[in-house]
Amino acid sequence: MAETEIERAFGTLAEAFTLTESEIHEEIGAMEQQIQQLKERILQLNDKQQTLLHDREAIAEMYNRYCNEEGVPGKVEF
Repeated sequence: MAETEIERAFGTLAEAFTLTESEIHEEIGAMEQQIQQLKERILQLNDKQQTLLHDREAIAEMYNRYCNEEGVPGKVEF
């Protein structure tokens, strides 16, 4: 009879480990998905940053060309 109790105890432990392992795998999957989403967001933001940099340079060039008080192009940095 002790053997049966031991078998049940090990069975219960095995179930607990299996459940814990499944939860861990689910959590890892969710984290990997979040990491991928963050990587994609970083790439999008890098593209926007490049666009803003280009726009800033174009505006600075236009300002230097047309907005100098004396009518002579000057230099401005943003």
